[in-house]
Amino acid sequence: MSRKTRRQIILIIILIAAAAAAAMFLMHKIAEDRHIEGAESTAGEAESTSEEASEEAAQKQAEEEAREQERLNKIAEEKAQWYLILVNNQNAMPDDFDIETVEVEDGYYIDERVCDALQEMLADCRDAGYSPRLISTFRTRETQQYLYDHTANKSDTAVPGHSEHECGLAADIVDAGSLGWADPLIDEQEDMPAQKWLMEHCQDYGFILRYPKDKEDITEIIYEPWHYRYVGKEHAAVIQGNGICLEEYLENMQDYYQAQ
Repeated sequence: MSRKTRRQIILIIILIAAAAAAAMFLMHKIAEDRHIEGAESTAGEAESTSEEASEEAAQKQAEEEAREQERLNKIAEEKAQWYLILVNNQNAMPDDFDIETVEVEDGYYIDERVCDALQEMLADCRDAGYSPRLISTFRTRETQQYLYDHTANKSDTAVPGHSEHECGLAADIVDAGSLGWADPLIDEQEDMPAQKWLMEHCQDYGFILRYPKDKEDITEIIYEPWHYRYVGKEHAAVIQGNGICLEEYLENMQDYYQAQ
């Protein structure tokens, strides 16, 4: 073999080796690029998934907040209804509170919107064998002023403009058997048969025992087991069922009332 031929063979081998090396490098580069692209794609997908999860969580929170705000708005609207008016030592009767009274019985009048409920409660109590008697219902401002002026102990009578009787939604009811007492408006009224029935069933007609025992520090009124106040069946059930007074209910209504 001539020297020229050997050089040609060596050159060919070198070229083949170089081509093989280039091919190997190219294949490695392609594989590396694919790996990087795959990693970037995976990272991108993970980032996209994370963003979607964050957006979904934010949307869910926004929807929950919107539902809660809607519930609070409904509660605020309900709290402003006439049957939940709060009249006490700190809250006077609004001048624009509209009252149309009708006679319940025996010359006693009450807001016409609650008359049927009161009559039904009294009738059912009598059908159960008891003898409830009305002794006070709606009072005009003038009547309340007269009572206040002629009461020796002013703490026993609400200041005119601050009596629930002026809103036409309250009724004092006693057992007829206590009418012979020197004063039927005492704690012992709670032990009378008709009164026990009324205290157990009043919420079924939309009434509550307005001034419960052990709530004097909140209502600022002594325990009165004869004073019933209309608030509507739904609210009466919640108030009586939780053993709270109207002030507590209205202050924390969002914790008690499930607005529909």
